[in-house]
Amino acid sequence: MNNFFQDADDGREYPYRCLVYPNITYQKDFTKDSYYIVMSNILKYLTELRKDIHFTVLTPEIMPGFTYSNTEQIVYEQPTYPNEMRQDFQTKQLKRITDFKNKDWDFVYSYLPEHTLLLENHFYNMTNCRPIMFGYSAYIEIPDTTKYRGNLLRHHYAGLMSMNSCGTNSQAVKDVIIKHAPTCLPNIDVEKLEKIIKPLPRGWDNVKGERVEPSTNPKIIVFNHRPNSYKSYDWFLIQMDKLWEQRQDFKVWVPLADSKDREYIYISKFNRQRYFTELSRCWVGVCGKSHHRGWANSASDGMAVGTPYIFYDVDYYSQYAEDAGVYFNTDNEFMNKMNKILDDESYRKTYSIKSKKIGKKNSWKEVIKLYNEHFIMAEQKFEMVKETAEGYKKIVDYIHKKKSVSKREIMEYLGWGKGIPFHIYRNRLRNEPTIKLTKNRYEVK
Repeated sequence: MNNFFQDADDGREYPYRCLVYPNITYQKDFTKDSYYIVMSNILKYLTELRKDIHFTVLTPEIMPGFTYSNTEQIVYEQPTYPNEMRQDFQTKQLKRITDFKNKDWDFVYSYLPEHTLLLENHFYNMTNCRPIMFGYSAYIEIPDTTKYRGNLLRHHYAGLMSMNSCGTNSQAVKDVIIKHAPTCLPNIDVEKLEKIIKPLPRGWDNVKGERVEPSTNPKIIVFNHRPNSYKSYDWFLIQMDKLWEQRQDFKVWVPLADSKDREYIYISKFNRQRYFTELSRCWVGVCGKSHHRGWANSASDGMAVGTPYIFYDVDYYSQYAEDAGVYFNTDNEFMNKMNKILDDESYRKTYSIKSKKIGKKNSWKEVIKLYNEHFIMAEQKFEMVKETAEGYKKIVDYIHKKKSVSKREIMEYLGWGKGIPFHIYRNRLRNEPTIKLTKNRYEVK
């Protein structure tokens, strides 16, 4: 099934249409994919804040977190291997979805900058739509994070330059993107790139469900990040081995691991709701050095339910954890802080309370206002034809005569094809007091 209520039009007014373009890296359990987790939260709150936008979400499967009255889901097939996904631009599939003869597109929210230049080329050369493109850079293949030889870093930068704005989850990530820009694309306009990239925190998730008292026998240390070297998992195992030599009164939960690397590790898997329940059982979490240099959303998961985290002392963590985090610089300092939080219940409780408090402060309900600013910035870039233009006056008269018309009917009436950009007429129609734009039609109010 490629469409999900795709062609339904109930007459509700939607001045804007937005295509949400995916970056899918964990298809074997899509509920754990960062695109799904983040975008389902964005849509949960943005669809309430912006009832004037109709969203079309590309997804590998129909998901409950994408189900809202002003949202449709379209199944979009991509390869499962992340590197293959980044290089595989589905031109024919996208052409069927964008369907410019019947649909208009005002925004493209891209979660995959590697494809944004290709998306721009698609719309400008295969359609008569000129949507404003913006979105999020969730992962960048800088040398510190990519141990494989080939990558699409240059495509990432080219895509960023095609965007009106692009969020990153920390100032440190923005800094590293700017740092590598000249060596990646020598002629890149760094000043323009700096204006495009905007640090944009993700909201702190806290899925409703059962909460339990933290386990004391044994106490649970959680490493709920991906067990990869760029997240310092190898360093973490070395520290846990040292701790195990000192004491054996703890367990380590690594939920994203496929195998138990140590006798004290368990790798139990849960759905999203029970995952938060299990996090509430944990005594403390750990964030080592991140070679990606971004905020750890996995840490905000735990902190939101009251699990304190011990962080490597760097700006990309302290920017969001603030004084709710426990920080270390050296391995010895880490071990001292870990033993203290395991042994001193009142110390642990203090940071648990701070964690819950900052979790409420950074909730998706609050953070979504920052995401909406990117839509507002995109609206300011809309171009429109003069209301005195002959073509525009013909369109207005035709809509008033027919009362309700589709884009296809307008184009056939005027004898226009993809060679005549339609966005400048649509943007002017949005301001007509007697006309409303629905999902697929133009109607008299």
